[in-house]
Amino acid sequence: MKYQLENFNGSYDFRSGFHENWYVEAHIHEYCELLYCQSGTAEATVNGKKIQVPQKHLIWLPPNCIHQYRCEGTRVVCAVFSHDYIPLYFAQVGQARSTVVPVCFFDMEQVLMGFPTLDRGEKLLISGYLNLICARVLQQTELEQTETQDSVLYQKVISYLAEHFREEITLEAVSNHFGYNAKYLSHCLHTLTGVHFTKLLALYRIEYAKKLLTDQHTDIGRIAMDCGFTAVNTFNRNFKAITGMTPSEYKRQKILSF
Repeated sequence: MKYQLENFNGSYDFRSGFHENWYVEAHIHEYCELLYCQSGTAEATVNGKKIQVPQKHLIWLPPNCIHQYRCEGTRVVCAVFSHDYIPLYFAQVGQARSTVVPVCFFDMEQVLMGFPTLDRGEKLLISGYLNLICARVLQQTELEQTETQDSVLYQKVISYLAEHFREEITLEAVSNHFGYNAKYLSHCLHTLTGVHFTKLLALYRIEYAKKLLTDQHTDIGRIAMDCGFTAVNTFNRNFKAITGMTPSEYKRQKILSF
């Protein structure tokens, strides 16, 4: 799943793949993402909420939400892309977020199923398709306003983690940075995402580690430190808990796939 490995503010970055009987562990990144179900019923979990995606339907995921997929007996296309393809979408939603609900796209199946074969150099074509999808999503979904204290706090913490996850971060330090009680911050994040602060931080670090592990010449101990872990054992334990394999196993798998 190469297009999941480098979602860190690329320029006109577009990655897509076709999958059958697909399972993806919980992860988070700064790009938008869409999942189209061609056959069967896919299951997505977004910030702790389970969503059934029927045949010929699509879900649109905004940036910085925790999501995972279980697509047993299904055929799906997933695409991940940088924000510069859809600036008008972000201008329109402002500080709000599109609700993640299935939207029918049966009439665009040929386009969506062709996403994995698109040449990434065809920026204008990709942008046109994505903006067309954006328009329908906004027509058929509601926007979640982020005016409540909890939602605003969530956005602050997510932005902070995205920028500082490689540093030595603790719940207490982040709480002090934003002037909140640590227990309240922990409760708020768990309510909104379904995971605790330590898991949220680990998700960012492990996503970054996946990118670094594609380099066969990089030492795993060095990668652990670069991702913000203070001990290799802690890195190994977190990596296996999130991905189901050790960093060494993941590295071998990726190198063999190249």
